[in-house]
Amino acid sequence: MKSSHPDIGTPRLLVVGAGFLGGAVAREALAGGWLVVPVVRSEKSAELLRGEFSGVVQADAVDSTFWHGLVGRWQGLVWSLSPSRGEESAFNEMHRHGAQRAAVWAAERGVPLIYISSTSVYAEADGGWVDEDSPIARHDERSMAMVEAERSALGVGGSVLRCGGIYGPGREQRQSQEGPERWVNVVQVKDAARAVGLVLGKKRQIYNVCEDEPLRRGFPAGRWPEGRKERRNKRVSNAKLRRLGWQPLWRAGCRTAS
Repeated sequence: MKSSHPDIGTPRLLVVGAGFLGGAVAREALAGGWLVVPVVRSEKSAELLRGEFSGVVQADAVDSTFWHGLVGRWQGLVWSLSPSRGEESAFNEMHRHGAQRAAVWAAERGVPLIYISSTSVYAEADGGWVDEDSPIARHDERSMAMVEAERSALGVGGSVLRCGGIYGPGREQRQSQEGPERWVNVVQVKDAARAVGLVLGKKRQIYNVCEDEPLRRGFPAGRWPEGRKERRNKRVSNAKLRRLGWQPLWRAGCRTAS
């Protein structure tokens, strides 16, 4: 992620949720000359990042008081709180309310915003291809919470990255074959981080971030174990993001390009 603001000195990037993907985004931006402020919820997470980033903030960015305390000029905001984990109430607060507060803050200050979403929002369940204009899963509460957060970001001129399953060092791809035969869309964490840098500043756009081809998992006539939530079956196109010049450097866990 290279700085595009040479006229105002070192640009500052706020990365809310500097976990697996957010941390990779922060490192990419730091290497590109940005002053990066990672925001994490726990002191343990903050301590892990302090050796790399001097400005780490330990705070609950879902709370409105966090945004009231931010001062100075910022040239970018990435909302990267995990889009698919947590209890239902916490999930809704994070995406329906926290992301909206972030969007309002960004709009008031003219700060480019990216909201990290998930390809799980798509309704397709029969293995067909989907793109950014495909129907969303309106029956799924979590999908709709993320879609509402997306709308908040888009409504203030931000952009949305719908990421496939993110893997990388410390989070390898699951090889489990349980469940019915289906497609799984994934992206390596550094590829996803590069996409953030490319899209930051693109207004009111949605981009899918995943490898060119999905992986096959499960087996014919397979069933989900009792109590396990069924997963929708789809193949996600990354063509729109590729038109910006992005291409995945990893495929199925292997580096394919330099």
